Amino acid sequence: MLLLSPRSFVTPAPGFGAFIFASRRNGLLLAAAVIVAVIKMMVFKHFFPYIDFTSDTGSYMETALQNRNYNLWPIGYSKFLWLFHQFSRSETMLTVVQFVLLEASAFFFYFSVCYIFNPQSYFRYGFYAFLLINPLFPFLSNYFISDALFLSLGLTWITLLLWILHKPTTLLLVFHGLLLGYAFTVRYNAMFYPLVALIPILLSAYRPWQKVVAVLLPVVLIVSFVMFTRQKTAEHSGVKIFSAFSGWQIMNNAMYMMQYIPLDSAGVPEQFAKTHKVVYHYMTALKKLPRRIVVSDGSYFMWDMNGPQKGLLRDYGLAHKDKDVYAGWCGVAPLCSDYGNYMIRKYPWDFTRYYLLGNAKLYLLPELEVLGGYNRPIINLVNKEVATFFKDGDKPKPEGKYNNWQSTLMSLFPSLIVICHLLFIEETIRYLIKKGVRKTSRKFNIALLLCWAFIGLNFAFSVFAAPIVLRYQVLLIVLLLGYTLLLTEVTDAPLVTQEEAEAEEERVMLGI
Repeated sequence: MLLLSPRSFVTPAPGFGAFIFASRRNGLLLAAAVIVAVIKMMVFKHFFPYIDFTSDTGSYMETALQNRNYNLWPIGYSKFLWLFHQFSRSETMLTVVQFVLLEASAFFFYFSVCYIFNPQSYFRYGFYAFLLINPLFPFLSNYFISDALFLSLGLTWITLLLWILHKPTTLLLVFHGLLLGYAFTVRYNAMFYPLVALIPILLSAYRPWQKVVAVLLPVVLIVSFVMFTRQKTAEHSGVKIFSAFSGWQIMNNAMYMMQYIPLDSAGVPEQFAKTHKVVYHYMTALKKLPRRIVVSDGSYFMWDMNGPQKGLLRDYGLAHKDKDVYAGWCGVAPLCSDYGNYMIRKYPWDFTRYYLLGNAKLYLLPELEVLGGYNRPIINLVNKEVATFFKDGDKPKPEGKYNNWQSTLMSLFPSLIVICHLLFIEETIRYLIKKGVRKTSRKFNIALLLCWAFIGLNFAFSVFAAPIVLRYQVLLIVLLLGYTLLLTEVTDAPLVTQEEAEAEEERVMLGI
């Protein structure tokens, strides 16, 4: 009698803890991972001793020190920093904590996949090797921004979805909802995560009422956070808005196409007339430059001190001298959002050509952005804040003679994203041609569908709503590589008999 699952995908019988610690092979793999991680961080900090800053760092730092409930960026990372600051003022320790969270979440994903699907070669050793030598994790951990924390939350979330497929429990349901709710407070990219989670939750063995709770819990938490943020923002700025940054981003995105279209005042609504006139003069001057501003230049227009949006902010500040800069961003955001959306609706094909297609290209070949070098010496932060957050934080930190190593290593990863996409698509096609859907378990097919859903929604969100840089796509790299190795293994694996499957399961239980 033939099974519909290959030898290497028989689920092992022992519990997860016993699978790791009672198995000699897995115990050695875990011990080696811990030892290599310690050595890797020690070597990394020898060459890159100081944590790196970006233009966002000052805002995170100020919000954490004041324990505020509002900010231009989501406050979840600032709350994490506030908690960290209660115990330590060491910038090295912050790097270590972020690195530990990343490594723990990555190997939780690795060992969970090994436990649930029991791969024997490509994934077990290939993906393990990637986690050991991957330089992205220490570099991401060495930044005073939310990327490392958000990536660790994303890896843990994906792993929990696999566990929901494998062994759904009420505790798992609650933990998943809480983690997803917190992930949204760290970065708004998580807004599409509940849609991805629908697949494993609805196709899991949960009872109907449990599925309803599993779907609604993260939604309720996210909606509650949105309402809370709107209220706190209104109390401070007088404008009941959730994300001031998103309003600015919409107008910024629309302005890429305005370099190429004829701007006239015909049909422009009265509420946009003044703004449109300013944009017209700005674009007229911009067109005289030797090159156009392209999507790969980042959010250029919203940060240009001579641009229309900064001009609106200055006008708001002059009219509301009792308001701070954050209140100004909130006060200008609704106009930016409305004007940007108006122009996008008026010129949808130009917006598609000059912004969406450019962003789609960046999705495959993202810019290195801050990962391209050590930025701290050129970031202008208030020394008082740095000194308050870190011990000796106000002392100058040199750029270092190994800075070019970072740009060299990071330059490899945009190409890796292209390669991973191509290999994943190729292996998926080969998997379908060789009838892998029939060879493998239902659980594995749902997990594959989960990966495709994440890729599709991540693409849509990234292209339509967010700037695309390498540090935002690290979770994508990890998933593409891991699933490609899994697909390769299951596609190449032969069918086995019942007796062979039982013998293999017994060997796994014994840790052989």
